[in-house]
Amino acid sequence: MIAAAYWMQRGLAMALLSADWSRLALAVLNRLLVLRPRDLYAGVSRAKVLADLGQKNAAIKSLQQLLVDHPKHAASWYQLAYLLESTARHTESESAFRAVLAIAPDMDEAWYGLAMLLMREERLDEAVTALEHTTRLQPQSPHGWYQLGKAHAKLAHPAQALEAIRQLRRFEPQVANRLASEIGLSGLA
Repeated sequence: MIAAAYWMQRGLAMALLSADWSRLALAVLNRLLVLRPRDLYAGVSRAKVLADLGQKNAAIKSLQQLLVDHPKHAASWYQLAYLLESTARHTESESAFRAVLAIAPDMDEAWYGLAMLLMREERLDEAVTALEHTTRLQPQSPHGWYQLGKAHAKLAHPAQALEAIRQLRRFEPQVANRLASEIGLSGLA
């Protein structure tokens, strides 16, 4: 009986989410969590809906509770990292990004998120390392190469910045030109 109710509620939640009826979906997801408090689908979906509704602190708390039962769920750590970053909880965000990468070291989005956090904190050497992971995992990521070029320019590494521009020029020449102009290497690139 409980299993049938769970699957009916889950189907209803999915339908409500796809119809973008977030508040109703949230009520259904809350009922799912009463039926199965440790349910990964309901927990992740609930946190996303809370974030979409602008209830970031509630979403953070929901993900933190979920991760107690599912500590190896990289997608939840990733979602948590971005929510923490968006609420200016940078130290916690960095820890969450690093937790993602401990579980899923090939998640280029997590490397990029970590890099952007490190760039904002002016921890440029660490940001370069993270961006090198990003560009190695996604060699045609214009965002990764662009930020890598900017980081090298800030570190006064013109040769490395030029190499990032050259790599970027192979598939995004306009973006490469914008970067070269922005960091003052237009004539050299």
